[in-house]
Amino acid sequence: MFTKNLIFAASLSAILFSNAANAVIGPIKISLNTEYRTSSPVIGSIATTIKLDKAAIKSTGAKTFTELLQYIPSISYEGGQGSINAVRLRGNEAKHTLLLLDGMKVTISGGQANLDVIPVDQIERIEISKGPFSSLYGPGAIGGVIHVFTDKDADSITSNKIDISYGSKGTSKINLNSYFKNEKSYLDIALTDFHTDGVDATGDGDLDPIDRKTLGLNLGTELTDSTDISVNILRTKAEIFYDNPGYAVKPDNNLSQVGLGITQKVSERFKINLDIMNQRTQRQGNKYRLNTMSIINELDFDNSKLSIGLMNSVDKDVGNTRQIKHTDIFSQWQGLIIDNEISIGARIVDHDKFKTHTTYNLNWGRDLSSTLRVNGSYGTASNLPNHYYQNLNIVAGRTALKRELSKNLELGLTGDYEWGNVELKVYKSKLTDAHSYVNVATPYYINSGTVNIRGVELSLGTDLLGWDLDTSIDYNKAIAASTGLQKGRRPNRSISLNLSKTSGKWKRNINWIAKSRAWDNDANNIGWGQNSAELGGYGLLNLSTSYSFTDDLTVYLNRNNALDKNYEMAKGYKTLGKTSTLGLTYNF
Repeated sequence: MFTKNLIFAASLSAILFSNAANAVIGPIKISLNTEYRTSSPVIGSIATTIKLDKAAIKSTGAKTFTELLQYIPSISYEGGQGSINAVRLRGNEAKHTLLLLDGMKVTISGGQANLDVIPVDQIERIEISKGPFSSLYGPGAIGGVIHVFTDKDADSITSNKIDISYGSKGTSKINLNSYFKNEKSYLDIALTDFHTDGVDATGDGDLDPIDRKTLGLNLGTELTDSTDISVNILRTKAEIFYDNPGYAVKPDNNLSQVGLGITQKVSERFKINLDIMNQRTQRQGNKYRLNTMSIINELDFDNSKLSIGLMNSVDKDVGNTRQIKHTDIFSQWQGLIIDNEISIGARIVDHDKFKTHTTYNLNWGRDLSSTLRVNGSYGTASNLPNHYYQNLNIVAGRTALKRELSKNLELGLTGDYEWGNVELKVYKSKLTDAHSYVNVATPYYINSGTVNIRGVELSLGTDLLGWDLDTSIDYNKAIAASTGLQKGRRPNRSISLNLSKTSGKWKRNINWIAKSRAWDNDANNIGWGQNSAELGGYGLLNLSTSYSFTDDLTVYLNRNNALDKNYEMAKGYKTLGKTSTLGLTYNF
């Protein structure tokens, strides 16, 4: 299948890029803004969004997407090699984090979309937007959105690149990337082969290796002065092994996604975006298929923009011949009213198994001065039971599970001064009809009540003795109303510090992140056969450096967990410990 895809890509290259080798001027591809779901917002950012470009991603030294997520502040990550991974934003559940790949949702077959299948080397940038985004992206976006972009930089000239690395735990990687362009078109082809021997996560003597091969293809062209078309293909075939006491876990983890995007400029003020996506996944022997179509009409006015959209989503559990289907109508208005930046949105979800419901949001921002900005937002978001939940409840004869609904409030201040920038955010949310797992002989899920979440986020960026300093401090409490206890696997304090410096041909990066202790389960006591339910706090020091011998050849060295800290993110699962990676990047 990989050979067929390469032949297809080469054929497209020959058709679209006969003059690519001599062309350095091409179409400027304007990328989607996650917060407003448009490439051309008319107001500034209001939501809390973490953005990482390719250089920032590489500086972390992360070898996998899931490893990268461990180093991002204010994210509660659990897992690691040998364990099924989960990401929580602002104290919410893992299933409340919506994963988008080039604008499209990745199907949720279990508690969270499979994060291991996304190759970190084929990520151009990441936007992590916190807060409720169900009005824009549909059910599931209660805690926030992790948006992965594999689209390449359309300002780059035609080029080829190879990235080779080898490191601890038998880790090796080869990434080949070719980028072609002419005046109206671009084509990017990327191949990645990744392997790691893994670790003995549970102490049973069994390593948990990863073998993953990925093909990525992005192409686009201007059909006319008013019509653009793009195609995105990502195919991952992987064996990813896990330890999960109690039952066998199959290692197959595959993802195949094909997306088609068409943008039609009707007039200077009216644009239509059509996106069609077909996605196939396989996880632990189960196969799923997701088909999504969305059409968004964007109308520009003098100081505002109105987006009106329609989305149809069909998520099929192939083996059980079941499907989750919903058709949504959504709208988002953004504009300027007497120096106030405002966005208002709503979404009507017409679901085949649950009642029609509406989510909405109201966001506001205002510049108090040239250096100080205030903002606030209020919104609702929903989450519907996924295939895994529904299959368990059908077997157990429990078919009355309701959707989850959250209400969220956020206030913030942002300062941008000569010495640097600072941002403070205070937030709270209330989740009703929360889903909880009942661990009995025939397990099932119930609506267990209300979870109250509140927190504070403080970030600072400045120059310190010639180093770029970025730091953040986060405090979060997620309390179940029925017990008054903190929810499991949620450290309520974290701090991150990142220092980077470029001097001549050298680049250096120092990253330190610390998490407070947490409980392994919601009951805050001994459970799941473990001796202790408490997870100790920990701090990780990660170092990276690179040296550019020429403009085309760079060698890099990464040492993650440099102090060889022994820590747990889930009880009974060991983590990697100290790792080193040596690699080189060559452009030709």
